[in-house]
Amino acid sequence: MEPYSSIKVAYNELPAFKPLIPTTALPTIALVSLVLAFALVFFMTTQSSRKFNATEVPIALLAAALAGAGTVALFCTVGVNV
Repeated sequence: MEPYSSIKVAYNELPAFKPLIPTTALPTIALVSLVLAFALVFFMTTQSSRKFNATEVPIALLAAALAGAGTVALFCTVGVNV
């Protein structure tokens, strides 16, 4: 095992963390994702519920994914890093 001092030197030489998505884009991502999710949910509530429609499942999955991504982006925007 390497001594602590050599590990500390290696750590200090590492570049600073840079996220793949700029943090300035998070509010826009949150807004667009949540608006689209709510629009898809509204679309789902206007569908006839008498019979099963095969398009319901992909639309519901997309709405759930957008709502999840939008919520995470919104939390990261306000400083709650999840």
